[in-house]
Amino acid sequence: MTAEVQLQNQQSKLIRNLPHFVTAICVLQPLMDVLSFWQAELGMSNTLTLALRFGVLAVVAMLGFFLSRQKKIYIISGVICAALWAGHCMACMQKGYLSPVSDLINYVRVVQMPLFAVCFITFMKRNDKCFEGIKRGFVLNFAIISVVLALSVATDTCRPTYDLSHLGRMGWFSTSNAQSAILSMLTPVVVWMAYETKRPWLTWAVTALAYVQLYYIGTRLAFVAMAATTLGLTFTFLVTRHIEWKRVAALFVCLIIAAGCVKYGPMYKNRNYYSAYAATQQGYISVEMEELLPDNPEDLPFDELFATMTNAEKRYVLAPIYAFYSNDLCRRFTVNTVIEAYNYSYHVTDLTHARRHKITYCKLLQQEHPAISRVFGMELQRMIWKDENYDVENDFHGVYFLFGAAGLGLMIAFLAYFVFLILWALKKDARKYFTPTAGAFGISLCIAIGNAYLTAGVLRRPNSSFYLSVLLAVIFYLVCLKKYQSREDAAYITPVSEEEQP
Repeated sequence: MTAEVQLQNQQSKLIRNLPHFVTAICVLQPLMDVLSFWQAELGMSNTLTLALRFGVLAVVAMLGFFLSRQKKIYIISGVICAALWAGHCMACMQKGYLSPVSDLINYVRVVQMPLFAVCFITFMKRNDKCFEGIKRGFVLNFAIISVVLALSVATDTCRPTYDLSHLGRMGWFSTSNAQSAILSMLTPVVVWMAYETKRPWLTWAVTALAYVQLYYIGTRLAFVAMAATTLGLTFTFLVTRHIEWKRVAALFVCLIIAAGCVKYGPMYKNRNYYSAYAATQQGYISVEMEELLPDNPEDLPFDELFATMTNAEKRYVLAPIYAFYSNDLCRRFTVNTVIEAYNYSYHVTDLTHARRHKITYCKLLQQEHPAISRVFGMELQRMIWKDENYDVENDFHGVYFLFGAAGLGLMIAFLAYFVFLILWALKKDARKYFTPTAGAFGISLCIAIGNAYLTAGVLRRPNSSFYLSVLLAVIFYLVCLKKYQSREDAAYITPVSEEEQP
């Protein structure tokens, strides 16, 4: 047997087993999250989970390249990633590189998402049953997350969503925004799959289990995910004529119960906790500022009097307030600089808003860097000061500050390509392409992008960015690869060849 024949046999065997491989890669994700959680709880290094994640990425990338019939896509992607990294290194060296290794690790975490997406597209091109493997993986992951949460509650080892108020339940998972995003992305798909079984009891059970977990994780975006799943799937079933009200009722009943009980849940209680704190602190600020305000013979309201003051007078009045509430920023960048960055605000909700706090820090930090940093970003280690990490809590902002306009532009272009595929398909023939399958995964994709815009829980978190990669690959499969055969499946279209793909 020649070497070429042996290679073909190996490829054929790999292709046959790709659906099982895809399922296994999916199932590894929550297991690695649990391992990472316990490493942190036991004070151990995260080297093992880091090596596991990078090992999985390396295996998937090599297999994708080996099986691909269009290896130039991988080569071009590699060249683009290398060029961006080279530009980033050049920008970082202008200020002096503090930790190239940790910066490289952080870069790999970001490029993992598009790389996984390209590889999963390759797998589905070679074996379309990989889509079934993905669905199995999503169901198993949902089951694992549910069991882990139950075990953590039973053993009183459940991590709270909010550290300060100790509210919310996450299970054995470390990052609230990422875990909320993962559960939110899984929910529309697993609810749709339960609905498709045509067993009402299963639809009720899965919907209730998913919504209970979203309710108790207690983020505002988790509640948005419940509403998006309910309304989005109902609209999809109506338009595609797959509506069955006994099963759809499960979505509305669970949503109504969650909304009706919102005052008893961690999200509402945490918001009240923060609001009460902010109101108390605002009262202290008002008293302190009134002692420093100039004479007010006309008895003007506070806001009007403050507006009549010069900027120098405002800085005099605000300086002690900022020195207390934004002490770290003031010590790092001077009080006057921070006051100007906050546009002379004296509202506690502005000064204690963690996300705005970190964005302000990175904006001021960027001003100290050369112009090339706006193109290729800054080193992650530069965002750590006095052992506090000021890496921003919004993914798109984070990609910009870390990898500049070039990195953000590439990320947006990559995501925009898949949005274009969706719009292209709907414009071509919405009745054919808009199926319950497409609706469920489309809702998940919208939830993922929403979480990326509003939190740092998707694009730069390898555990949650993995799910975004899979969603993008599924969108490509549904638009460009799936063979539709009947009207019930919206499906008498022929698959688009690789040459005709947009």
